[in-house]
Amino acid sequence: MNIRHHNIVLFVGYCAETQEVVVRQEGKHIFAEKRERLLCFEYLHNGSLHKHLTAEPCGLPWHICYQIIKGICLGLHYLHDKNIIHLDLKPDNILLDDDMVPKITDFGLSRLLGNGKSHTITQTRIGTWGYMAPEYLDDGVITMKTDIYSLGVIIRHMVKGRNSADTTDEEVLANWLIRLEKDPSQMMRQQTTRLLFETEYKEQIKACMDISWRCTLRKPMDRPTTQHILLTLEETEAKIKSVVGPTPPNAGQLQIAKFGPWGGDGGKTRDIRMTPCHLHSVTISSGTIIDSIGFSFTDHYGQHHTTGPWGGKEGTNKFLFLFLLQIELGPSEFLTGVSGTSGPFKNLTNVVTSLTFVTNTRSYGPFGKGRGTPFHIQTQNNGRIVGFFGRSGQYLYAIGVYTNQDVLQI
Repeated sequence: MNIRHHNIVLFVGYCAETQEVVVRQEGKHIFAEKRERLLCFEYLHNGSLHKHLTAEPCGLPWHICYQIIKGICLGLHYLHDKNIIHLDLKPDNILLDDDMVPKITDFGLSRLLGNGKSHTITQTRIGTWGYMAPEYLDDGVITMKTDIYSLGVIIRHMVKGRNSADTTDEEVLANWLIRLEKDPSQMMRQQTTRLLFETEYKEQIKACMDISWRCTLRKPMDRPTTQHILLTLEETEAKIKSVVGPTPPNAGQLQIAKFGPWGGDGGKTRDIRMTPCHLHSVTISSGTIIDSIGFSFTDHYGQHHTTGPWGGKEGTNKFLFLFLLQIELGPSEFLTGVSGTSGPFKNLTNVVTSLTFVTNTRSYGPFGKGRGTPFHIQTQNNGRIVGFFGRSGQYLYAIGVYTNQDVLQI
């Protein structure tokens, strides 16, 4: 099974080595095989979430805390969608990259549910005390809701602190407000008044406290799914946007433009609902043509989103030599150009047959065999590509781009 997601630690490769060694057995020296297996994952410089959690609420600024909470939810939703139960979700197993984006790691206890199965039972309870669900501790029952319970504990510790049993919601809100008032750098980051800033964060904190409470209900059936959790966060963000409105005129705002799409008119229209601000990664599945595309980005409000794959579901289309690559853009790397070709394939008149991505530091591709009509877009004046839209069905039929034109509106 191929596991690739912006909020899942990237598996780089493995090392397998077998050596013959001499050992003593029953008074004789014999040759025996010594096998070693090592797994290699990406290295994340900011360590685990655990070091940021104390008896008090998370030591990070709230906008980073919220980004981490939502990222964990997105990663867990991806796993559950593939019928994977992590079974050891805790702060130690949440790593943070250079941009403080969370990535779930350590799948040593994970379970894969078979088709049609909703649970499994084990006689061995292995995990971390305090993060294990009651039904797992008492009866060894493992379901998706087992992870949901662990998620709720993590969110509670981030919002309220580890020793938060007697802390009321009003006290939590007051504590975060005090921290906000003592941190003027956050005010400058948002370039808005404290009243608007407080309104935004207050709604997010209240939503996270409610999610944490629902996730840790004793009965598994009463806990929400990851889909319901993400819907709650999206509704909260929409509510904030309707109250706060666009960035004030004095704040300055980068203009976003759409170019394209290039390709055919088959399949369904694909687009994003939130205005993109910064592109983090692009995932391409290709063979003879472009099978699918997915990407992750940050919107204007600083929230992280993962979109796709658009096209064949992560390389499952039935043709040979599929190639799957995730392009992770570094902190100072950004996409400046996209080129490719579109043309006929099998019984289809027009699909995207190749793509090449160019950043300010290097080029990725080409992906696909590159037959058909060429297209190309290159940003100017330090502009960058921040997102995509297009059309897809069994394959990627068309692709267009969002560009940040770097035009300052006063």
